[in-house]
Amino acid sequence: MIELLEILIISIVQGIGEFLPISSSGHLAVTEHLFQRFGQPLTGSETDFIKLEILLHFGTLVAVLIVFRRRIVDLFGKDIRLIPLLIVGTLPAVVVGLLVKKFAPWIETNLYIISICFAVTGILLIRSRNTDGEKTCSTMTWFDALVIGTVQAIAILPGLSRSGSTIVAGLFRKLRRDEAATFSFLLAIPVIGGGGIFELKGLLKSNSEPNSLAVHLLLIGMLVSCLVGIAALIWLLDWLKKGQLWYFAVWLFMMCPLTLVLASLPLQGKPELQPVPPLEHQTQSPENQPPALPTPPAPPVPQTENNTGTQQIDSLTIAVENAEESGRENMSSEAAQLEYEKILAEEEAKEQAEIAEEQKRIPLVDEPDKLILLDPQDRIWITPEGQSVVILGRVVLREGFLELLACRVGTKEHESIISVRVKPFLIHAALLMVRAEPGKPVQQTPQFVPPSGDEIEITVRWNDQEGHRKEVLAQDWVWDAGNSKEDSKKAMSTHWVFTGSMQYKDESGMNHYVADESGELLGLSNFVGAILDVPIKSSADNTELLFACFTERIPERGTPLTLILTPIKNKKRE
Repeated sequence: MIELLEILIISIVQGIGEFLPISSSGHLAVTEHLFQRFGQPLTGSETDFIKLEILLHFGTLVAVLIVFRRRIVDLFGKDIRLIPLLIVGTLPAVVVGLLVKKFAPWIETNLYIISICFAVTGILLIRSRNTDGEKTCSTMTWFDALVIGTVQAIAILPGLSRSGSTIVAGLFRKLRRDEAATFSFLLAIPVIGGGGIFELKGLLKSNSEPNSLAVHLLLIGMLVSCLVGIAALIWLLDWLKKGQLWYFAVWLFMMCPLTLVLASLPLQGKPELQPVPPLEHQTQSPENQPPALPTPPAPPVPQTENNTGTQQIDSLTIAVENAEESGRENMSSEAAQLEYEKILAEEEAKEQAEIAEEQKRIPLVDEPDKLILLDPQDRIWITPEGQSVVILGRVVLREGFLELLACRVGTKEHESIISVRVKPFLIHAALLMVRAEPGKPVQQTPQFVPPSGDEIEITVRWNDQEGHRKEVLAQDWVWDAGNSKEDSKKAMSTHWVFTGSMQYKDESGMNHYVADESGELLGLSNFVGAILDVPIKSSADNTELLFACFTERIPERGTPLTLILTPIKNKKRE
């Protein structure tokens, strides 16, 4: 949860930076990095910071409405001609803003870009020194509005001041200093308000998380940014009348190298993550195998290796239902314990039967007897020509939003279409054996970097109810809900990339696979633990999931299937 002091700091930064020509977005990003540098992130979650940022922008919007209240009233009277000019000036920012949000959101926190833009803003301010004109908002042309609006669209780059750039553009179009500032800040109303409304849907969702921002902290942040914004706006207008706008360039030229230094330093307080070791360290000998993950404390009842918390809760529910149905609601604790143990034993027997059944299954490939078995227990193969990896799985989900295409049995089966009984490091090792080159998992901070690695084509094969073999690309089972509507569904079009799971060190210095603990094998939501992931920004937040089950195309739950993972470069080689 954001502390009050942190709220006050970023509220002041927003209030000053939104109106003084120094870039609020750039300074907010630098402030966030400084907090991370000292191990005190600005938010309890990324969603918290987004919510706060929206409220801070609304605070500065109120500041504009207060300071320019008379001119705003005149828009519906003697200055009504300004309304279409403001619309023309706003359109470029809307188009560019939506494109950046969709295709390059990482730009907003990239300190290298911010550093360069600080310098560019400083140069623009110096170039505007002693510049003044005679035009007013009433006499400016449509082309003047379009030029200023285009500059405002470019100023979406963090570190490039929106107010500074648009005021300078107005001065270069021969507007008077005070009129250039007036048009700039009237132009800010639809941009700030529209951007806030665009993100407001996330803010209006119910806050049930224990670390969510308290309402009073949000209101404090909004009030502070408004009051500071009013003071900064009055200060700027005074300096502008005196032709002293270029003075702010000194601050920006100081911030430029400082931001570069900040960008080059590693963040503190982050868990140490390492790429998966090469194949030779995984398969040569038992001692080189990844160490087993620490097991959680044993519950007061027997627990098998593959039981999960969800399964235990389900088992307890079944036990209670059984007790109620048989009229033994008031059974003793010892009897309830015996009932619970009996159910767990039955579940374990059922699971062992499923494992035995899976051991008998033959992969759906043309020549299964020629496959090279990599591990007899986990049942993962390499094709004889070394082109593909073959894995057995089962359909576990047909409806709902997704975080994964496939997970490990007993983990995230409520948000994955397929579950497989294979250890993550074996999938990684098998992909290395078919000459796939791993890249890197997603990086969220200090800026977003998408997952990378060799592209992998995933084919799914299964037999329908009549025994006919079916085959599709795995993408065909995934509905791209973020880019298509229910009545015109489109399947996901991108291939997965071989990122390789990350590792972390425990207190004793031993390495553990993130994927072994999380079960995240073939991801759809940018997980650092996933062996394969999608190379696009895809939130793991349940309220922002982009992909869902393409229910009409997925066979019934429980359907056995074969997954074939083939590096795209191997197919091209063929």
